[in-house]
Order: sequence, then C-alpha cells, then structure tokens
Amino acid sequence: MMIKQLRLLSIAVPTLLSGSVFAQIEEITVTAQRREASLQDVPASVTALSAEVMAEKQITNVRDLYSVVPNLDIATNTGTASAARIFLRGIGEDESRGAVDQAVAIYVDDVYIGRSVGSLLDLLDLDRVEVLRGPQGTLYGRNSNGGAIKLVSKRPDTERSAYDLGFTVGSDGRLDARGTANLALSDTTAIRASLMSRSRDGFHDLNPNGDFAGQGREVGKSDVLGLRVALSSQLNDRWSLDLAIDHTQDDSDPIPDSRVPGADADNNIFTIEPEPGTSCSAATPLNFRPMGCFLDYSSEVETSGISATVSADFGGFTFRSLTGYREMEDELATRIGSPFFQQTDQEQISQEFTLTSNGDGPFNWVTGLYFYDEDVQLDSTFIFDFTVRTETTAAAIFAQGTYAVNDALNLTAGIRYTDEDRDITSSNLSLDGGTGVFSAERSLDNSESTYTLSADYSFSESVMAYVSYATGFKSGGASADCFSPTACFLPVDNEEVGTWEIGLRSTLLDDMVSLNLTYFNNDYEGLQIGATVPDLGFTRFNVDETTTEGIELESVIRFTDNFRVNVTAGWLDAEYDSVTEQQAGGLTNNGVPCPGGVSSIDCALGLELKNAPEFRGSVGALLTIPLAAGDVDIGVDAIFQDEYWALVANSPAHALIDVDTLINARVTYTTQDERWQAALWGRNLTDEEYYRAATAAGLTTYASPPLTWGVDVRFRF
Repeated sequence: MMIKQLRLLSIAVPTLLSGSVFAQIEEITVTAQRREASLQDVPASVTALSAEVMAEKQITNVRDLYSVVPNLDIATNTGTASAARIFLRGIGEDESRGAVDQAVAIYVDDVYIGRSVGSLLDLLDLDRVEVLRGPQGTLYGRNSNGGAIKLVSKRPDTERSAYDLGFTVGSDGRLDARGTANLALSDTTAIRASLMSRSRDGFHDLNPNGDFAGQGREVGKSDVLGLRVALSSQLNDRWSLDLAIDHTQDDSDPIPDSRVPGADADNNIFTIEPEPGTSCSAATPLNFRPMGCFLDYSSEVETSGISATVSADFGGFTFRSLTGYREMEDELATRIGSPFFQQTDQEQISQEFTLTSNGDGPFNWVTGLYFYDEDVQLDSTFIFDFTVRTETTAAAIFAQGTYAVNDALNLTAGIRYTDEDRDITSSNLSLDGGTGVFSAERSLDNSESTYTLSADYSFSESVMAYVSYATGFKSGGASADCFSPTACFLPVDNEEVGTWEIGLRSTLLDDMVSLNLTYFNNDYEGLQIGATVPDLGFTRFNVDETTTEGIELESVIRFTDNFRVNVTAGWLDAEYDSVTEQQAGGLTNNGVPCPGGVSSIDCALGLELKNAPEFRGSVGALLTIPLAAGDVDIGVDAIFQDEYWALVANSPAHALIDVDTLINARVTYTTQDERWQAALWGRNLTDEEYYRAATAAGLTTYASPPLTWGVDVRFRF
C-alpha cells in the first residue's frame, strides 16, 4: 500500500503547488558532455549530486547511490568486500573475475576504473557525483554501454587556506576520522590533501561446531584507510597543471554467507552455523568446508593511482591532456556456494587528448583521442586452482558537435571508433597436468563504431525537451571457469546496445520546482550473461536479443527556504526477446523454473532479468529550523522497490529479493559561521532484515546491514 501511495505522490506532488510560498531551486553545473553546463540544459539522462546533498542523504560510498538514482541497483558483489555489482536500467555485471568488464563504468576525475574489485570507493573530498544513464558510446566509450558514474573531486583552492576535520562514532564500534587541508601557496598554486579512516565491527557471528566448537568469531568488519593529495597550478595565462595521487587500503571482511531465514538453524541471518546434521571436521580440506565450518573470511584490497591533467586555453578552443595510471592488488578468502580464494594484480595506464571549442557561434564541438592499456593476473581456487592472465590494449578517436539552428533548437551528432585487442591465457591448474585440455589461449580483436544523435528544443527558458538515439558496446571476453573440456574458458562476443530517449527538463513556478522525466528504450544484441549451463557448468554466454524500457522521474520541490522535498522514481520493463535453445537452457538452468522441469524457448522468454525491479523510488524531505546561533536540519528519506530476482534462472525461491521500505534520517546542527557541525543519524531505522544477493547452492544469502546509528562532528577553520 505504501509503495502505491508513493507512486501517486511522485506524479501528483508537482501539480499540487499553486498558492504556496516557494524558494528557488539551486542550479547544478555538470560536465557530462565534456563542457560545463547547467544540469537542466543537458539533453541526456544525468543525476547530479553535490557534496552537500550527499552529506544530507548519508551517501558516503558508491554503493549508497542506489538510494537516489532512478533504476540504479548497486550492491557489494557476492562474497566480496569492495567489488561493485552495478545494474542500471536492468543491465549490469556481477562477475568480478577474469576477462570481464563492468557494463556501467566508474570514472574518477575522468580516469576509467578498469576492475570491479576495489570500485566501491569511499566518496572522499568530492565536489559532486554525476550518474549518466544509457550508453556513453561517444564521449566516454570505454565499456560504458549501460551508463557511467563520474566521481569529481574538489580542486585545490588558490584563494585561501582552509582546514576541515570530521569524526564519527556509532553503533557496532563505528569510528571514522576525516581530514582535509587546502593550502594556497600563491595566487596561482594550491595543494589539497585529504585523509580518511573508517572502521566498524562485523554484523555477523560464526558459530561452528564439531572440531571447531568454541572457535567462533565476529566477521564482516570494516577497516579502510584512504589518502588523496592534489596540486593545482596556473602556469601562465594559457597553461595549467593538475596533479593528483591517491591510495586506499581496504582490509574489510567480505560479506559472509548465511542460510535464508526459515531454513536457518536459529532463523537469524546474522549468525552463521552449520546446516542441520553437519558436524565440522578438521580433516575436511579448507576449500571444501561447508557453511558454518569455514572460518577464514578475509580480504585485503590495495588501490593506488596518479593522474596528470595539462590544459591550455587558446581562446577559440581548449586543449586538455589527461594521463592516468592505476594499480590494484587484492587477496580474498570467502565462500560463494563453496570456499573461494583469489589473488589479483592489476595495472592500467590511460591517455586522453581532447580539443574543445569555446566559440560564441552556432556550432561547438569536442574531439579527442583515447588510449588504454591494462594487464590483469588472477589466481583463484574454487574447487580447483585457476589462473587467468588478461592483456588489453584499446585506442579510440571521437568527435561530437552541437549546432544551434536558432535560439530554441539544437542538433547534436557524435561518433567514436574503437579498436581493442585482448589476449587471454587461462588454465585449470588442478586438471591440466600439462595436457592443454583444461587451458585456453584467446586473442580477441574488437573494432566498433558507436554514435550519438539528438535534438533538443527549448519551449522557454525553463522548459526543454529532447529526443536522442545512442549506441554503445561492451568488450568481448571469456568465462573465468573451466570445469570440463567442453566448458573451458568459453569466449564471449561483444555486447551491443541501441538506445532511444525522450526527455523533459523543466523548472516550474519561477524556478521553485524542478521536474525531469525520461522515457528510454534499450535494444541489446549479444547481452553477456553468466549462469549455469546444462552439461557445461557455470560459464558465460551471449543472449541474442534483449529489451529494457521504462520511465524515470526526478523532482525537487522547495516549498520555502526552509523546506524541501525530493522525489525519484523508476519504472522498468525488461525482457528477453530472442534466444536459441542452447541459450534457453543456460537461462533456465536446464529447465529448473519451467513446467515439468523441461527447458524451452518460451520458458526462457518468460523469465525476468535479474537485479531489475519493475519499480524503484525514493522520497526525501529536509526541514531547516533557524536558530539564533545556527540552523537545525532534519532530513528523512524513504527508499522502496518492487521484488526482483537475484539469479538468472528465477529460482530457487530464496533468490526472489523482497526488501521492505527502508528509512534513513539525519538531524544536523550547524553554527551560523559554519565553523562546526554536529549530526545524529540512523540508517534502516525500522531494522529491516533483508539481503540483496543470493546463490542457488545451500539456500545461501548475503545479509545487508541492520539498523545502524552514529554521531558526526565536523570542524572547519
């Protein structure tokens, strides 16, 4: 009932505002199209969040963005600590191993993050986050066919030196510390350094029996340390330089597996004990120990990066060179149906050159070159010992231009050509024995042209509509699994998409209400899927044709200077359109959910795409109470969604994810001079017990956090 009421509210609120007293909506500037523009003037699906809004809504990690972006589902990947599982408009990727790329790319200051491991980044000292929905096949291009998440850091400020300190204490031993120092060295040069530490006890208790009785412990702790240092310098009237270096050490535990409520020994999703009738034995090899007897959950992820941006303003155009180097190492011990161990070493380097026009005439453009090189070594144990080495080299050239036909109508066209070479060397070390039967060497050459066409028309200064068509692709690769000679590191072809969008961007009632609506239709060819295939085991394959379409709403209503309401909503219809009989067998796991347990094309076409709820929305309110010495802000947010399947085969029953409405709240006091601030906050205030990931084996689930609370204190000077 509540969801139905909120759906009506999301549509009705903007029409029920006549006669109220309003204040104006703040303008947000974004760079989604490689030049600064007001969010409301961009003819594309973009959600932009400022640092202030992220603080109000308790968005401290990439994972938290799911609560405010329509049709976005982000969670921690199964059994990991810092690997992102991102699905946008029903399409995404939850495989973090081997030669597999994300469908929704993450960029840190325009540098592409190549691996999902380590991509659940803490939002340290950010200016804003931009979430671009739909394929970004022209201006970004690198495996961004589902969308892109852009993290934009605060630049060093040359006008003044300033310092910012923050601390958090809370439930479950939560203890955080954050500090930022901005040093204005001169009128042209400044340095900005940020440091953060985040720690918390685990939510889970291991309760083994048998030989391990009494050896239980707490698991699921958070332990993160991050550092970023940036230098910005205006070298002369034309040239400028920005340097940044960052390092993160994440020793948080992976999310442990537990049995679904109702099948658990004590019906508590936060305790992990052996299944009924199972006794832990020290004689059982570590990589075969069952749930409740496996005690070695651990994770260490270390990521580092350095970037250099050189810009030059030549009056009529701006040149920019962006060089980025990143590396990641991780060591993981967890359970994903069975014990799983992994070590990853990754290095990447990217180089981008862009030239952007700055003219006052009707035609403006951006063009550029992009180079990317990545080397990944993955060693893992999952029943058997595996090794996968992936070397990727990519180059692209792109251009996009906008022509203003008149004061109201703009036409935009863009194109990108990408050439990518990928070499994959893989082996099942336990079974190969030098025979080569359980090894594979693959060389993939991916050459694709992607493009964008759009037209936008301004009916007035406050109402704009657009229509666009864009294409994108996700690189081919290979399965990371090899359990039999017929399913040994099978190759996967490119995934391609074409997307129609019709959008409305408006600010109403003298800029007191913003109302943005988007209709989208995505046609995918060769959608990449990971699932259990009959006679092959778990592997990856392509699905011929898939369609997702829906409507997205984002609205902010500022009733007064002191009261604001925001509404987001996403409606989604996702379905498979065309599959072969072999693909149907993979999608249905040989007919598990089908009538009579017999796989068929009709059965496969009736499946729901995983991680694709038909509806997801949020409603938030912020009330400011002015006091003589400062302001009190009271913010409440409700997040709700329809049930959805976490597994491709829409079975077993516990893989149907049903999350009740989640409520978060924050009360903040800020002094008039903004020198210090204190906040009391709570997440999941109704203490809902829920999970957002599952595996078919052993009725396994991965619990989401229970009720948590804390106190933030912040000092500025």
